[in-house]
Amino acid sequence: MDKNIGIIKKIIEHIENVLTSQKRFGNDYEIFASDKDYFNSVCMSLLQIGELANHLTIDFKAEYTDIPWKNIIGLRNVVVHGYGQLDMEVVWATVTDDIPDLYYKCNLIIGKSV
Repeated sequence: MDKNIGIIKKIIEHIENVLTSQKRFGNDYEIFASDKDYFNSVCMSLLQIGELANHLTIDFKAEYTDIPWKNIIGLRNVVVHGYGQLDMEVVWATVTDDIPDLYYKCNLIIGKSV
C-alpha cells in the first residue's frame, strides 16, 4: 500500500474520532466551550491529523491542492506549541466547517486508491 494512502486512512480515523465526540457531547458551541473533555478530545484529534498531514509527501500534497495542508499542519503547531492561546471559536469552526469537508475529500482519495 502506498505510504500516503496509509496516512490518509489514519487521518480518516482521527476525523471519525472528532465526529464521534460531536455525537457524544453534542453539536453545540456552548457545550464545546464549557466542556474541557470535549475540547481536549477534539484538539488531540486535530493535533494527530496535522501530524499525519506533515508526513505526506510533497508530491502527494501537490496533487491534492484542494485540501489546505499548510493550514492543517499550522493548526497542529498551534495546538502543540500554543495550547493556551487556542481560540475556541476557530477550533469550533474547524470542527463544524472544515472537518466534514476534509472527511469527504479524504474518502474520495481512498476511493481512488482502491
